[in-house]
Amino acid sequence: MAVRFTFHVSRFTSRLRLTLGPALLLLLVVSLPARAQETGTPVFHSPYRSFHRYEFGATASFLRASQTGIEGHYRRGVGSVDVAGRAGVLIRDDVQDSFLFGLQARVPFLFEERSPLRGALVAGAGLDVSGEASLWVPVGLSLGRRLIVEKSAVRLVPYVQPTVYFTSVGSGVEAALGLGLDLRLSTGFEVRASGEFGTAGAPDGVGVSAVWLR
Repeated sequence: MAVRFTFHVSRFTSRLRLTLGPALLLLLVVSLPARAQETGTPVFHSPYRSFHRYEFGATASFLRASQTGIEGHYRRGVGSVDVAGRAGVLIRDDVQDSFLFGLQARVPFLFEERSPLRGALVAGAGLDVSGEASLWVPVGLSLGRRLIVEKSAVRLVPYVQPTVYFTSVGSGVEAALGLGLDLRLSTGFEVRASGEFGTAGAPDGVGVSAVWLR
């Protein structure tokens, strides 16, 4: 089997600055301490919609300081926009566990006809509730490209998602660089993995999701 990865070379040069400009601006703020997506776990999102009507799934996240997150999510398309809800628990060894709640929207804005990459704006809001609630409002730019395995239902989407956070704790503004891979194994099932990195103050972690597509 061969993996097909094509784009319009003639359009690449003229659109490169438009495609990567917003991403570079977000990458400049990675020097701030980072936290993950709207529920505080390292779960990021590709710029592609994998489902026809909706999807649901479960995620296990593993963070440093012996923290483990277990979440479920449900995502549905509303026109070209995806909206999703997440809920779960963050289990900590040394301090009190917390409940996680989050809402998110993904809005496509860049397509392969104009660029070698697909792009989407990903924004949300979430609460980490443990005695008192912490608010996180992430705004990120997801950039990636779908790779097709010929004569197969397998699809791969590697992507990068620089993200800025507005938060009720700490400095008030934080940032992270998310990296991810979506692996579609059939028309109805997908495995997703993502993680993040930043400065020494950023929490290290990875998240793995099993997703059913409808």
